[in-house]
Amino acid sequence: MNLEQPCIRISVRNLVEFILRHGDIDNRTGGADKEAMQQGGRIHRKIQRQQGAEYRAEVPLRYQIPCDGFILSVEGRADGIIELPKRVVIDEIKGMYTDISRLEEPIEVHLAQAMCYGYFYCCDKDLDGIRLQMTYCNLETEEIKRFQTDRSREELETWFSGVVHEYFKWARYLYHHELTRDASIGHLEFPFPYRAGQRDLVVSVYRTVSRKKRLFIQAPTGIGKTLSTVFPAVRAIGEGKGDKLFYLTAKTVTRTVAEEAFRILRDHGLIFTSVTITAKEKLCPMDECECNPDACPYAKGHFDRVNEAVFDILHLEQEMTREKILQYAEKYRVCPFEYCLDISSWTDGIICDYNYVFDPNVYLKRFFQEGIKGDVRLKRYFADGQKGDYLFLVDEAHNLVSRAREMYSAELKKEDLLTVKRLVKQKAPRLEKNLEKCSQVMLGMKRECETWQLLSDP
Repeated sequence: MNLEQPCIRISVRNLVEFILRHGDIDNRTGGADKEAMQQGGRIHRKIQRQQGAEYRAEVPLRYQIPCDGFILSVEGRADGIIELPKRVVIDEIKGMYTDISRLEEPIEVHLAQAMCYGYFYCCDKDLDGIRLQMTYCNLETEEIKRFQTDRSREELETWFSGVVHEYFKWARYLYHHELTRDASIGHLEFPFPYRAGQRDLVVSVYRTVSRKKRLFIQAPTGIGKTLSTVFPAVRAIGEGKGDKLFYLTAKTVTRTVAEEAFRILRDHGLIFTSVTITAKEKLCPMDECECNPDACPYAKGHFDRVNEAVFDILHLEQEMTREKILQYAEKYRVCPFEYCLDISSWTDGIICDYNYVFDPNVYLKRFFQEGIKGDVRLKRYFADGQKGDYLFLVDEAHNLVSRAREMYSAELKKEDLLTVKRLVKQKAPRLEKNLEKCSQVMLGMKRECETWQLLSDP
């Protein structure tokens, strides 16, 4: 194996969730899933501590596969490895709020993770077979249920080869697209004669990216700020100084300007994919955004079709605007918004609102939680590994002050409090009493506010 070859890395979790995903979008259980993920770390550690001395926790494992011109590296951490005298056990721990007593067999994607780790360990230690153990724990009751199955190395190899075979076309796309993209960037020149001060701006942005610093720019309208910042950022990516470019805006009109900047560079030879992320309400083809298979035909079977839809648009389009997203989503009958987010994992650039990066309730967790760069997965989160090297161009950054106040401020309305109080009056007298106390506190705040004055800046 030539270790000097380029390496495309993906986590075990991301690989199996991406390749094996199927079925419907159903946000009716989404809240519980998010909370389970937050509580999962705690229950993992508790279960691991309860095991014997022969239990090794959080064991890093990796399997590398030579491909045509690059190496595919599948990586992750086994929750636990138990080395018994006659058998090695791979332990995969999952916390959930579901009633685990109703589980009759392991969930497919969970078992798939254990099978990957089992195969990697068999290869590392030259074992003929291994035992896979799924440990499910209810996060409320801490009830535990385990499933065990023995698999031969040959079985695991056949299964893993099938999964990797499905991913090869995606890995090849990443590798060959990057080669083509970087070659086009190498020949790219600024598309117009420089205006006054424009060259200095381009140079400053490029140096800032190269030095991994921050740059604040104030320039008059008409100097060409968008193109003068996008161009050097793209050049930097072509030279390996960044993985992905985010262009963040507060207004639809500036998103259009960013799209035009990329369009101009493409007209001058650039090969660079970009996607514009639009709010769910503006993309949803239904009258109501009810993301479940009972209410939406696009949600039903979405995951059965979305991978093909993503692969298609990546090979036919470079600029993925709202109109293009809707066109392809209709063709494949997939949810346009979720489709758009899936596409974003594969593009070189993302044009989106501030919220998708800065708002803790909205942001693209697939990029900004821990993860392995180049990953793609079902949910908006990365699993194990390192963060990507991303470049951010923030248009009209002064708007972030007021926007941040909205993002990081909580709001509680007295009217809502009184509504809840009325609803629980007969069923929960104690809760009603506490809500009344809150109401009185808020009433006192309201009276104080009546005597306050807002003073303008001198």
